[in-house]
Parts: sequence; structure tokens; C-alpha cells
Amino acid sequence: MRIYNDFSSIKEWVFVVLLLLASLPVILPYFHSGYFPTHDGEWAVVRLADMIRSLREGQFPVRWSGFLNHGYGYPLFNFSYPFPYYLGAAINFIFRIGLVDTIKIIFFLTVPVSTVGMYFLAKSLWRNTGAGVISALFYIYLPYRIVDLYVRGSIGESLSLALFPWLGYLALKVVWEKDWLWPLLLGVSYAALILTHNIMTVLFTPFLLVLIVSQLVFSRKITLAPIFYRLLISIFLALGLAAFFWYPALTEKNFIALSQTPIANRSAYFSQPLDLVIPRWGYGMADTAGGFGYQIGWPHLVILGLVAIVSLGRKNKDRPIALVVVLSLVAACFLLFRPSEVIWQNTPFLKEINYPWTLLAPIGFLVSLLGGYLASGRYIRLLALALSLAAITFVLPHSQPASFVNRNDSLYITNDATTTSSDELMPLWVKRYPSNLAERKVEILSGQGQIEQVVSNSYRIEFTGTFPQVSRLKLNSIYFPGWKVLADGKELNISYTNDQGVIEFELPAGRHRIQAVLEDTPVRRLANTSSLVSVIFLGILSVHYVKKKYF
Repeated sequence: MRIYNDFSSIKEWVFVVLLLLASLPVILPYFHSGYFPTHDGEWAVVRLADMIRSLREGQFPVRWSGFLNHGYGYPLFNFSYPFPYYLGAAINFIFRIGLVDTIKIIFFLTVPVSTVGMYFLAKSLWRNTGAGVISALFYIYLPYRIVDLYVRGSIGESLSLALFPWLGYLALKVVWEKDWLWPLLLGVSYAALILTHNIMTVLFTPFLLVLIVSQLVFSRKITLAPIFYRLLISIFLALGLAAFFWYPALTEKNFIALSQTPIANRSAYFSQPLDLVIPRWGYGMADTAGGFGYQIGWPHLVILGLVAIVSLGRKNKDRPIALVVVLSLVAACFLLFRPSEVIWQNTPFLKEINYPWTLLAPIGFLVSLLGGYLASGRYIRLLALALSLAAITFVLPHSQPASFVNRNDSLYITNDATTTSSDELMPLWVKRYPSNLAERKVEILSGQGQIEQVVSNSYRIEFTGTFPQVSRLKLNSIYFPGWKVLADGKELNISYTNDQGVIEFELPAGRHRIQAVLEDTPVRRLANTSSLVSVIFLGILSVHYVKKKYF
């Protein structure tokens, strides 16, 4: 009964519905049958197929792809963000839909989810409903969003764009409200960001901290101690929930090619100042003719200039926060240009990032958020709204793929490539990369024998063999720490110094039952345990919260 008497609530949800309708033109091509070529989008379908395959085989958490890399395997999900594919596996299982449609649904949902998140964040930060509308419109029609959807096809970055505003909104809730629901939700959401995209986590975290610190510094009616306590709970919860991924990824990176050879030359991907201003649309790589541009969007840049001017001249309680966001944007834009290379080379985590233009995602988020600051003045609000409509006119014609293709799911399921651009996840000891599927999973290198009943999946190989003399065998599976080979339950010494980096071992004469299995290392067990403890902790806190709140 209360909702019908609360006009502001009705009005708020009317705005939300209208914004959702405004977001539909951006994602209409996802209703088209089939799919469309992008840099990474179809590889996401292949990875989803492998995630589902590995889960069905009992591997959890999924780390090793035994099917990809032409059946030789490689540690795909030990280093590449897994959350989009766990989410995809859940959607695929619950709704029983195809792989392509599952990936399209995830991409599709990132737009309305981010729209609603930006509306509530801007409305809360600037305390103005119009601010929520203006910021949300700018965020929907962000040029880099279109690049992610229809050019790069980056499922991780697209999901990150959906998480950014919700993380900001939940951070404000943690600062301003004592309800313990918000620290729990912030912790879960930040864990989701860590698992969604490594690079976006590194790039967005400083700006999230700026938003939190600015609230603490420029707001007087708060008590710091309980806020810090709530924030610490969120941080530890997030790190614990995502520990199964980030801890092995950091500690075991020295085993893979990426630790020695970057996937790209960073110096080739810095922007020029005019790149941010001059419109350039294309479907190729950024460093090629006809590639996508580094533009922020001219309506967004005008908004940035207006906010800088207005915040310098207008004195109100939001002015300090607006100025801090403007300064953060200036710093972020500087990192797009070549003079900042020394910062990229010498800053932890940043030095692992090869493409400076990925900063366009958090930059676009901040510019869109700033648009809402202009909603408090009548005439400037109308100008900001007009610019948001200009952003729609500017971006909408490019919200479409280059072409459509119709491929059966079976083509993705049977694709056994590496899904990486430069084989950067290949273990260092592999000198000769696989180019096709091996004829046999198990081979005799020396000696004699008969191999029978070979059964294998993503992380286990079993067979029976009779050998009249000592023999040396090869498993056509690349070695990675954790692989063990047992003969009749007794562990054997294994070698992987061959050019292929595959598992070799010697067997004594006789009949043996051989089991090769990829087990968790102490590092992975510790990480898994940390995540399990965090899940239990989250469950206990959630039950306690519900009991205290409603019973």
C-alpha cells in the first residue's frame, strides 16, 4: 500500500523503465539470429564450451583445459578470468539454451544492468534524480562500450562496465549507512570484479578509492572508525572469495610465457591527444587502418569541460567531489599518452598491462558520472540533457556489428585452439607448440608393450598396459605443476624436458594400471581453502543479518 502513496518511488521506477527502454537500441543486434565476428567474442563461446565440459567432468574450480591446445591442455582458467564462464555455465544449465545464445545474453544484460547501476549511483552521489538520468544516458552511449560489444567482443570488460557503477553505489552505502547488508554486497561485488577482469580491477580500484576517500574527507557528519571497519570487512571478504583465482594466478605466473614475453608492445598503443577528440570508427585492431578509435566521445568531452568550468565557479557541497573526479580524469587521460610510459613500466600491476587504451573504460565511467553533477542547475541541466541526446545521435549509428554469421554450437564445442592471441599462457618448458591433435593420448617411446583401455578427461588419464621389459612412455598432455603419475597406486618420477613439454615416465616390466591426475598444489589448496572459508563466513553473516533484521 505504501508504494502507491509514495510518488517519489513511482517516479523513480518510471525513470528506470524509461532508461531501460533507452538502452535497448544499443543491444538490438543481439536479438538477431546467429552471432557476429569480433576480436574475442567467438573465442568466448569456445571457452564457455570448455568450462561446461570441465565442470561436467568434475573439475572445480576449473583451472586446466585438457581439450584445448589441440588436446595437449594448458592452464587457461588458472590465469584467465573465469567469472563470465561460470555465469555462462549457470545460465546454460538453468535455461537449457545454446552456447552462442548464452554468451549473447551475458553481453546483452551488461547494458541494462550498468544503466540501472549508474542511475542509482549518480542519483545518490549528486542527490538528484535528474543526475541519475543524465549520467545513465551518457553511460549507455559510451563509445568504448560499443567497441567492447561490437568490435573487441570483450565479455570481461563488458561485465566490468556493468559492475563499476554498482561498486560505486555500494561503496556510498557502506560509507553513509550502518546497515550490514551493504558491506556484504560490496565484498561480493568486488570479488565478482576480480574474477571478471584482472586488468579492469587494477584500473578501476584507484578510482573507487578516490570516490570513497572523497566522501570521508569532504563529509563532516560521519564517524570514521565504524566506516573503516565495514570497509575492511568488504575488502577481506572480496579477497577471500576470489582467492581461488587471484592467488594462484599471481604466484604461478612465473611458469607461463606471459611472465617473460608480453602479449603486445605497449609503446605501440599509446594515444595522441587528437585521438580522444576526432571520431574514428572501425572493426579492426586499434593500430591498423580501419581499426577502432580511442575516442572518449565529443559530447562526453564537452561535459567534462563544462563540469570543470562550473565546479570552479559554483560553490556548493558537491563541488570538492566534482573537482576530485575531474582531477582523477586528467590523471587517467595522461596515462593514455606516451610520456606516461615510465609510470606504466615501474608501477606494480600497471606494468603487466599492455594496452593503455583499456583505461577508456574507467575514464568513460567517470565522465558519465560527472554528467550528473550538472543536474542541480536549471539551465545547465537542460544543456547536459541535450548533450546526452547528442551522445545518442553520435553513437547509435555505430551500435551494430560488421556482419552476422550463423555457426552451429558444435563448431565451437569441437574447436580445440588455445583461444589466446599469442600463446601467452603456454608453460615455459614448451619449446614446440602443438599444431594438431595427437593420434594417441599415450605413446611408447622405448621398450615394448601393449596399451589398453585408455580413458581421459580434462584432468585425468587412465589406462592399463602390459610391458615385457622396462619401457618409457609419453602422455600427450603438457606438464604443469600438480600433475602426478601413479602405477598401481605408486607415484612415479616424471620428466617434461622434451621440446613439447609433455609428461614422460618409465615403467618397470609387468602389467600395470596407470593413473595420471592433475592435483592442486599447496598454493592452490590454500587459495581454495581461503575461498571456502570466505563462503562459509559470508553464509554465517548473511544468516545472522536476516535473523536480526526480520526475526
